[in-house]
Amino acid sequence: MLRLPPAPVEGTAHRLIASALVLSVAASIGSFSVAAPTYSVARGLAYQKAQDWQGLLRYATAWSQAQPNSIDAWAFIGSAYEVGFKQPEKAIVPLRRCVAIDPSSAPAWHALGTAYTMTKEWASAVDAFKRAIQLNPNQPTYYNNLAAAYSGGNAVKSAMAALDREKVLAERLNRATVWYTLGNGYAQLTDLNNAIAAYRRLLTIEPGFAQGWTNLGVVLQYSGDTAGARSAYRRGVQLGDPLAGKDEAQMEADLRAQAQQQIQQQNNIGPARAGMRGTSKVKCWAR
Repeated sequence: MLRLPPAPVEGTAHRLIASALVLSVAASIGSFSVAAPTYSVARGLAYQKAQDWQGLLRYATAWSQAQPNSIDAWAFIGSAYEVGFKQPEKAIVPLRRCVAIDPSSAPAWHALGTAYTMTKEWASAVDAFKRAIQLNPNQPTYYNNLAAAYSGGNAVKSAMAALDREKVLAERLNRATVWYTLGNGYAQLTDLNNAIAAYRRLLTIEPGFAQGWTNLGVVLQYSGDTAGARSAYRRGVQLGDPLAGKDEAQMEADLRAQAQQQIQQQNNIGPARAGMRGTSKVKCWAR
């Protein structure tokens, strides 16, 4: 089981799950405006930290009424709906208000893209993420979530191209979290070789990244490298990731079941072949 950060949509082998969403929407946008003394980003973030979503919604709504052009107020409303109430469809209008107030805000466009991703409006998500990348091409998460939107709309080649662009940025930044996010993206698109390479780069930088070892174990397992997967899982266990032990246990159970199935098939095939050799004139199969 791949350990991924919270994601907006469930996925399949060809449905990339956005692996590093900016869930604290207002936190990422807040630096783009100045709040009036009555209202503040700090207080909004306090509501978020306490997960008092109803309180945040009341506070941000009053803020937006008092200051209709405050990007922070609308961002907090979007955050309450998207993150707190899990109602991304209600987050879209306030987040669109954010990009209308400040079209040059890359975090605002990215936040809007995540809301569209959660509502499976893939084309709109792609457009929003592209705008975010145009404004800030040095943010790896934007490429990863662009790939998510492309993949959600079954544009797998475009999703791979987005990840390849992210890989160029990862090479330049060379940060552990960037390689981790990229590895997750490739893994969700079942590009196992690139996923393995990304996780290995991560672990070269930060050998104590427990979840990185667990995810490396997953992709090694699916690539057929059982011994490598076992070693990676055990390293994840040593570093304190409980999912690593569960994944290793499941792999070992699957291997035992496969071995048992092979033995059963061999036992069934043996007598059948012997019978066919001994009764060559008998019609064994119904027409």
